[in-house]
Amino acid sequence: MNIVESSEEMKSKNVTFSENAAHEYSVISQAVAEILDLSFQAFSKDDFYSARKTEPLEQVIDQLKEDLRTRHLIRLQNRECSVAAGFIWSDLLTNLERVADHCSNISGCILDTAGRNMNIHENQRIIRDSKEDYKQQYQMYLAKYCG
Repeated sequence: MNIVESSEEMKSKNVTFSENAAHEYSVISQAVAEILDLSFQAFSKDDFYSARKTEPLEQVIDQLKEDLRTRHLIRLQNRECSVAAGFIWSDLLTNLERVADHCSNISGCILDTAGRNMNIHENQRIIRDSKEDYKQQYQMYLAKYCG
């Protein structure tokens, strides 16, 4: 709903993003679409493989959000975009990152239920710190969306 509201605000205020920002939005949107698909697969089919892939992608989306926010600040400093666009951009990035967080939580619950352990955040930390497949997935997503 918040993403739709940002879109409506852009339209009502006649705000547009620069070409670079539009491309960056496309990239983060693709990453969020992928994590949505993964968490839906995990939830609807008890697909543990898809569930395990969401956490590294969520971490990449977190990093991507910060990178895109920084790039936008540089565009603001260079007067390549407006302050109004900057507020909407920030809201969009925050809301897209929240969607990714929710997807990660859904998939984490699928994995926790299978393991009969409901300590999602601790389990995600353990996976991030110790699993080689997590690190490989993370690097793959990093190259795909931040490369």
